Amino acid sequence: MPLLFSRKALAAGLFSLTLLAIFTHLGTGAGGHTFHPSISRVGLLPSSWSSQESLYVPMEDFPETKWISGVAGFNYLHNLYMTNGTFLALTSNPSTFPEEGVSFLMSALATETDTFRRHGAAGEDRFQILSKKEAWDKGLLQPAAIRKHGISMFFNDVREGERKGSFLDHYFHSEFWDLLGEMFLGSWRATTAAGETEMPARIMYRAEGDDWVRLASLVSNGWASADGRLCITTWFQQTVMPDTVVEEPSIFEDRVRSGMTFLFDKITIADRWAAHRLGKDVRQWNKATGDLPSLSVPSNWMDPMRNRLKALGMAEGCSPQRKRAGVPVVVYINRQLTKRRMADEDAAALLVEMERLDAEGVIEFHNAQMEKLHRVQQFCLALRGDIMFGVHGNGLSHLLWMKPGSGVLEIMHDGFARDYAILAEMMGHEYYAIHTNHTFPEDQWRQPNGWAVDQGPEFHGANIRLDAKWFAGMIEKMAKARKYVTEPELY
Repeated sequence: MPLLFSRKALAAGLFSLTLLAIFTHLGTGAGGHTFHPSISRVGLLPSSWSSQESLYVPMEDFPETKWISGVAGFNYLHNLYMTNGTFLALTSNPSTFPEEGVSFLMSALATETDTFRRHGAAGEDRFQILSKKEAWDKGLLQPAAIRKHGISMFFNDVREGERKGSFLDHYFHSEFWDLLGEMFLGSWRATTAAGETEMPARIMYRAEGDDWVRLASLVSNGWASADGRLCITTWFQQTVMPDTVVEEPSIFEDRVRSGMTFLFDKITIADRWAAHRLGKDVRQWNKATGDLPSLSVPSNWMDPMRNRLKALGMAEGCSPQRKRAGVPVVVYINRQLTKRRMADEDAAALLVEMERLDAEGVIEFHNAQMEKLHRVQQFCLALRGDIMFGVHGNGLSHLLWMKPGSGVLEIMHDGFARDYAILAEMMGHEYYAIHTNHTFPEDQWRQPNGWAVDQGPEFHGANIRLDAKWFAGMIEKMAKARKYVTEPELY
């Protein structure tokens, strides 16, 4: 037994000496304590450590902030910093930013004298463009920054005072249009204009949650059903972007109280007041999205979200394909249960004409009252559509999910509102504004002074006229032009 023990002890000792020799050999030399890189092959250390990949970035390695793309109010940047609630664009060359400076990027809160909440440019408490040394000398930087990886989207709407809600708290029109149809869509456009296609890692709100959810007030005011059918923002975030972190103001305040410096490696800032203050077409149309069509993007820029909606629809048994090959899908957004609608006799004649075209095999017609459809059914129908038409109203927002190059016809009383024309232009759709029995061409959308034409006193009325036979001719012509269009494969 003693002999056996001695042999085991000897073997263990030799093994230990061998390991010691190996690690000594792998060292960097006399007095060195750094392991040879090959040690990483057995998982003892990472193959490399880089501040460009780490969560923690020392100040000497702070990358400079770069303005990448955007229009007034919707801007995409790389390497934007934040300390104590102040965004910091660190640059040695401020001329690479828009010449309007901070005003182009972010707005201040309204002051007591700002009765109409026009908002000036953000002050130094909210946004600064300066060098790293200037920021350090002002005490605005910590020795290291905490990196926030991925694309961030920051919405600068905020509730101001007891009576001044953010612009995210209105009913369905604002619920979809002001947030998804303006703030998010503008952010996504600015991001994709830079060549990005990844979904945002986080959405950062300054407005309180009930400003952008707002379901209780929607139900009590009759604008939504008790099951939340119109409360679309939260549905969209949790369904189309399930991996995106939704940060309410408390997260922003936590970062402020931490006293740390944060580095957002990719971030889009959406600020409607900056858009209205400095936008070119924004002021003429009173639409924050007015300048977004000027941002050049690929024709498939909406595919990342469209594909997720398509996959969801398919998972629920809704095919995005036509029922009959060579027969375009026509979706009528029927508003006859609402205040703004067609004259009853014209609406009835329209259905007769559309059903005739369907029976003749010219179109596959869908008479859609969106308020009666399950949400996934709504989106799936929009995905399938080759042509969409209806009276001016919220349902036309679904044109976002149609294939690029689809047809859109917006029926309205004399006058014009550009909400959905802007969306159609951004999507590359063929768009027509319809007045009774003729189109209202783009060269007549503006007054001689460049400002938008008025909507007119009957624009929101219940007696909007339409020549059904003339309109059916328009639909037939547009359908024939799309006979051989196919739905792209899901990828």
